[in-house]
Amino acid sequence: MRQNKSDWEISLMTKILCPDGEERHIDEVRTLEFENYPQVVLNALLAGQKPRKKKDPNKKPRFGVTRLTSNCLRKSYYDLTEEVPISLEKLWIFSRGHAIHNFFQDHIPEDEQEVFLELPFSNFSAIGFIDVFSDNIMYEFKTIERIPKEPKLQHAMQVQSYFSMLPESKQKEVKKLAIVYFSLSKIKLFEVEKRNMKGYLEARGTILANALKTKTPPPREESYFCNYCEFYDICFGTNKTNKKNHSEVQTSLENIGN
Repeated sequence: MRQNKSDWEISLMTKILCPDGEERHIDEVRTLEFENYPQVVLNALLAGQKPRKKKDPNKKPRFGVTRLTSNCLRKSYYDLTEEVPISLEKLWIFSRGHAIHNFFQDHIPEDEQEVFLELPFSNFSAIGFIDVFSDNIMYEFKTIERIPKEPKLQHAMQVQSYFSMLPESKQKEVKKLAIVYFSLSKIKLFEVEKRNMKGYLEARGTILANALKTKTPPPREESYFCNYCEFYDICFGTNKTNKKNHSEVQTSLENIGN
């Protein structure tokens, strides 16, 4: 049976940060209306969202590739162990990415989209979905506010990781790796060099698996991304008053729950 993202993908939240600044349970939000968010809009944004599933601590963890290629493993750790409310604006960003995803589902043969990959290691498995694998070309789709001048490093590492998770015989058949960025007005394709990421995935996944087992966050990987991180207060144990209140408008077709 062909696996779908919904077979393992989980929602990120039970709490919503509402436009009035209040945090509410997702079930309560479904019954309300806000300025610019009438019921018809809320119903669409919240459709399919459900509470986070509890993980079995005795079960070997499976980490999505985007968690392992993240700019910060500590963020990936908090994403798995903590819950912060998500805003309706951010839900809309995710929904746009899924809209692109659904468009291709309607126009691309089923066996060429959402190709599931799993690579087992000793104490965890890396998993992911190739957005489209057609004519031996591997495509990763990204929706973004502004098309970058070159592919973003974490996106290149993501598609390179998928390539590395293929059997060696299949790797030899791959013609190229491609990232396609979609903004509201433009489309841009970048080709990415093939690269063996198995060692990188194993190292990052081992750190994350051990952190979860010991309930100890991995070391911070500080960068300007910290200014946009929803876990800043938890991570630094403070409330940064001048912290950015928005995040870069980019969403992968795989990033929810991965």
